[in-house]
Amino acid sequence: MDKRNVCDKQAGISVVEMLVALALGLILVLGVVQLFTSSKRTYQIQDAAAKLQEDGRYVLTRMSQELRMAGMFGCLAASNIANRPAAFDDPIEWDNGTGTLRIVTSNATRGVGTTTNADWTLVTDCRTNATVQAGVAAPGAGQVALPVRLVEYRFDADAGELLFRGGGAGAFTTLMSGVQSMNVSFGLAAAVEDSYVSGNYVAGAAVPNPELIRSVRIEIVLEDSEGLVSDQPYSVAVALRNRSI
Repeated sequence: MDKRNVCDKQAGISVVEMLVALALGLILVLGVVQLFTSSKRTYQIQDAAAKLQEDGRYVLTRMSQELRMAGMFGCLAASNIANRPAAFDDPIEWDNGTGTLRIVTSNATRGVGTTTNADWTLVTDCRTNATVQAGVAAPGAGQVALPVRLVEYRFDADAGELLFRGGGAGAFTTLMSGVQSMNVSFGLAAAVEDSYVSGNYVAGAAVPNPELIRSVRIEIVLEDSEGLVSDQPYSVAVALRNRSI
């Protein structure tokens, strides 16, 4: 027998073996691709949900801080404040027709005397007198200057955006996109002298007297522009601190 013919028959890979190897390799590659695709999809969903949560927390925290300082107009009673603007009388207003929340809020958290971002400045000695001046003003000897701002948040349902404006004039700017809805309701006291909420929250149009407002509830629904996650609702209820104005 010719040994060379025997060796030739035993050498190399058959077509069947090659097809089996290719099939196994293809299955392995498809498994890796599927795992990668699934991991990427999971990451995208988690990232989209985290962004919505971050956006919701940001805007509600921002509005909560301004609501808590609404109506904080110094250390004296309202009767002792000269040149008191009419806007101070109702520091929180909700216009249901335009979807606008107006807040007259103190900027005192930035530091007493820091008035570089003020629509009004309340200058007071905290003992006998106080006066309100438009814009930025410096305190005199023995006085402090408290900055006060007018901020407005407007929900644009057509564009799905939350808009912001400061100072009560000029154009609104986009604060956040992807806002599906925004609702504002109020917790009211039974009487002006009461400090607690009586009954359920009511819509802004149902507030008989702004002085009865003791808390504000803001509810927003955010949507992901890419549709990776379902619409996410967020809400906050803010108790007002300054209702003796």
